[in-house]
Amino acid sequence: MEHIVSFLDDKNKRYNQFHIQITGITYPDPHYFVERSNSSIYCLEYIMEGEGTVYVDEQVMYPVKGDIYILPGGHNHRYYSSRTNPWKKIWMNVYGPLCDSLMNLYQLQGIYLIKDLNLLELFEEFLRVSEQKDEGMDDIFLKCSMIYHEILARISRHLYNKPATNNTIAYEIKEFIDRNIYNKLTMEVLAKQACLSSSQVNRIFKKEFNQTPYDYILSQKITTAKLLLQYTNIPIKQIAYKLNFTDEHYFSNFFKEKCGVSPKDYGK
Repeated sequence: MEHIVSFLDDKNKRYNQFHIQITGITYPDPHYFVERSNSSIYCLEYIMEGEGTVYVDEQVMYPVKGDIYILPGGHNHRYYSSRTNPWKKIWMNVYGPLCDSLMNLYQLQGIYLIKDLNLLELFEEFLRVSEQKDEGMDDIFLKCSMIYHEILARISRHLYNKPATNNTIAYEIKEFIDRNIYNKLTMEVLAKQACLSSSQVNRIFKKEFNQTPYDYILSQKITTAKLLLQYTNIPIKQIAYKLNFTDEHYFSNFFKEKCGVSPKDYGK
């Protein structure tokens, strides 16, 4: 049995950067089996219970509870539940240029199985947003593209951004910034999160990353703005608002100062 939310293919290519084909929850079924040849979609799945077998081309994996697997476009997919302990899983099938770009950006090409990374809350949020069809396709796809982005970013950090030193506090601050880039971040907020003074947070972070937390926050906001400009149709004013800049004018001037072009020209 499955709970499914599906979307019609956009034949007019209105949503040409990121499209949801189908998303949902699969409940335990010992006869569950899926096969795709030269798949046109990316499939991301989080295992809530049970176990099973997954093939990407000829590579085989055995995802269990707490694992995530990624089935990339352009490959053969084949996967099925254990007969004795079948999967319960939450998943999304998506496609579009944003999928390829983010996989490359976060160095996830060739990564199929991610162990011990609890992103259930993000998968549930993706499904919840997809179910709200009264909001309109534009809003659904925009919100879901951001959740998809965060899922891949969190996977990449889990795989690659392991602390290289004993200074775990600096890495915890960095991860907090990355997870909350759409929120208002101040030194007071970071200090409270780390249970340290603002000066201690500043000193620890700068020693580890050779820049202040404030500078890192701004650089991440610019990186996020570039992705939104390139792969969504969000107005510049809304991007400025989402990233907590004072106003559109300040955001545009700051972006041009850092990138050499205006947000409008970059988006083209």
